[in-house]
Amino acid sequence: MSVESLVDADTWTARVMRSVELLEAMAADRGVLADLPDDVRVRLLIAAGRVSKPLRADNRRLWDARRQNARARLDARRAADQRRLETTGIRRQRLQLVYETPRPGAGTFVEPPPAAEPIELVEAHPCYICKYPYRQVHPFYDALCPACAELNWRKRLQTADLSGRVALVSGARVKIGYQAAIMLLRAGAAVIALTRFPKDAVARYAREADFDAWGHRLQVYGIDLRHTPSVEALAAHLHTAYDRLDFILNNACQTVRRPPDFYQHLMDGEAAPLSALPAAAQRLLAHHSDLRRQSRALAQAAQRPRAPRVQDSAQLSQLPLLDGEGARRQQPLFPVGQLDADLQQVDLRTRNSWRLPLAEVSATELLEVQLVNAVAPFILNARLKPLMLRHPSRDKHIVNVSAMEGQFYRASKTDKHPHTNMAKAALNMMTRTSAADYLQDGIHMNSVDTGWITDEDPVELAERKRRAHHFHPPLDYLDAAARICDPIFSGFLTGRHVWGQFLKDYRPARW
Repeated sequence: MSVESLVDADTWTARVMRSVELLEAMAADRGVLADLPDDVRVRLLIAAGRVSKPLRADNRRLWDARRQNARARLDARRAADQRRLETTGIRRQRLQLVYETPRPGAGTFVEPPPAAEPIELVEAHPCYICKYPYRQVHPFYDALCPACAELNWRKRLQTADLSGRVALVSGARVKIGYQAAIMLLRAGAAVIALTRFPKDAVARYAREADFDAWGHRLQVYGIDLRHTPSVEALAAHLHTAYDRLDFILNNACQTVRRPPDFYQHLMDGEAAPLSALPAAAQRLLAHHSDLRRQSRALAQAAQRPRAPRVQDSAQLSQLPLLDGEGARRQQPLFPVGQLDADLQQVDLRTRNSWRLPLAEVSATELLEVQLVNAVAPFILNARLKPLMLRHPSRDKHIVNVSAMEGQFYRASKTDKHPHTNMAKAALNMMTRTSAADYLQDGIHMNSVDTGWITDEDPVELAERKRRAHHFHPPLDYLDAAARICDPIFSGFLTGRHVWGQFLKDYRPARW
């Protein structure tokens, strides 16, 4: 008789329990075996022997079945947990075609239901931040324990009165820098936003629902931080255009190098005349236009040969610097009209610099990463210090936006992207070396890790990880922006201004 037929007749467990009770009774009084017919007694002893001392092949089948059953139960528990996690705000947010800036005070544009039942996981998961296991899930976060989730949610909503203050934010067109700039603007500060693509940046800011409330306090400059003379020229210009500077957020970062085709979709907009923008948006480029005129006049006076002018930062993105770049040679990898949730070009390359070891990183990329991630912040922090000192307040801040890749005391280093690790380590060393010096003038310098918000792997690999392992970055752009603004906001709210630290998840961490 097959196992299936036995199960159909009765539950398998119930039948086994009756058999166990019968065998236990026989073991207590073996005399009952003498009353059985010989053929029945032989069958019973053989069957009992094969169960208690199976053949090796039978034993292997037993363990295989047990493993399969355990795996099936584990998969069922994990699938149930994934269904629960898919209801969190951060997961639902990632389903949106375009990442939208949260409304003021909302924390996220996908608000958790106010009366939502607590989400309980079947299996305990380690918290991304504190690593302790948890089962109760926050309505928004899918990878944080309740305590860490509450802290991070509160920080997303944190603000302070920065009226009259001036902040410079590099890399302020998209993602972290964009959200940080809006946080500062909504707090009342004037913001100097740096980007290679100023007209695209202006259009993005002008689309915000509350643009009229703070747009008059925003100025956008086009600058390519790979070109050091441009950084020097910008610093000199800011000394004449502004009478104070309170905060510098060195947010711009080149993590994965993109070829010219990646930025091609932006070029028509950047080449369009300023008059093509709405009047309110044009005002955001007033200072940038002044700087361009000054740079153009200097170039003409020096009779320099024709080339993309350093102030034409968007054009510099189209210079082919590596073999195979230029003339739209890589266009199939950057399909026209396909944009991601950040309205950035989709990149279909199967391998990028995030996966490269030392021997495969080009000299061009090595130099670009150092220039953007370390050299430009060095120059801005140095050349703009006199401007920061024009006002006697002692609550100024410099935030050098770093990453765990720049941390020396980290056991899980891989052999990939050493050039990025070097650049962030150099940025951290600037903080360690100069924070005490700047503190004497009331300038509080810190390095800040943004947290894990994006998967830098090629899109195909990232999607494969998501399908196979349900991997999602535990934080989003607003979490990262809140982290780099926190030294400022927390200092103004508490009166305690931290300095000389490497801050991770709002707390000092090892270098």
